[in-house]
Amino acid sequence: MTDKTAFKKTLYRFNHEANILLRSNWDESPAPFKRFLDRIEAEPDVKAYLDDCVDNHTPEGFNAEEDVREVAGDLGTTLINFSTIPEEESAEVYLILKEMIAQNISGRSYFYYTFASGNKFADMYKGFLDKVVRRLIANITEHLIMIGFEIGLDGGDSVINNFGSVNNLQMNQATDSSTINATQNIGIDEQALNKLIDAILSAAGTEIDDAETIEDVRDNAEIVRAQIESGKPKRGVLKSALGFLRGVKGGVQFAAAVVQLIQFVNNCGFQFPLPG
Repeated sequence: MTDKTAFKKTLYRFNHEANILLRSNWDESPAPFKRFLDRIEAEPDVKAYLDDCVDNHTPEGFNAEEDVREVAGDLGTTLINFSTIPEEESAEVYLILKEMIAQNISGRSYFYYTFASGNKFADMYKGFLDKVVRRLIANITEHLIMIGFEIGLDGGDSVINNFGSVNNLQMNQATDSSTINATQNIGIDEQALNKLIDAILSAAGTEIDDAETIEDVRDNAEIVRAQIESGKPKRGVLKSALGFLRGVKGGVQFAAAVVQLIQFVNNCGFQFPLPG
């Protein structure tokens, strides 16, 4: 049986990488896709799912190499008619991303032109992320949550409740004691939040020697990020994650970064005591 602690880390690492990809910039293409695939392929549960999708569920006649080359070479041609079967759809998107890397599809490529109505590269790139990449992220998310249920992580577990809120990609879970509302993130300064999280991770890397503690800091910081970005954060989940960060014995920079994050959360309307 999959180890629960190790699996929780898989959930958060996947969530983290998906968020990074969905916030990436058009002029970085195809590097964000390579990073994303490299990182998630290193997770055994995700790799096993992807391999099964490709080996056993790739639609007959599907050729990612030809499709990517055609779309990139002909203005107006686009990717359409993805399968409605999750495993087949995952195989299609996964293989398309791998081909985009192999063919070095840049952000200025014709490949992105049909994914937005305007002529801004940023809008076209985001359109591709929203219309194509999110399909794969959603399918992997569902697969991982099902594994979580199978190993005993139920709907009341903060890991399951929190997981799935990938940049407004929520999976609604409800327990007897709580209701989760999926909403668009409105009014949150994501850039400021990201800088605060980055400051915590940077300070942890320089002021904390224990690798496992650094990993736990990263996990809990990502919990805070995902909860705030969801627009409807669960107080219990936030309290637990912030409480962990407050309790870590780091240096001056780490402690200051945690205080600033708590202040940010308080300014968002969720009151948590600052460390005394």
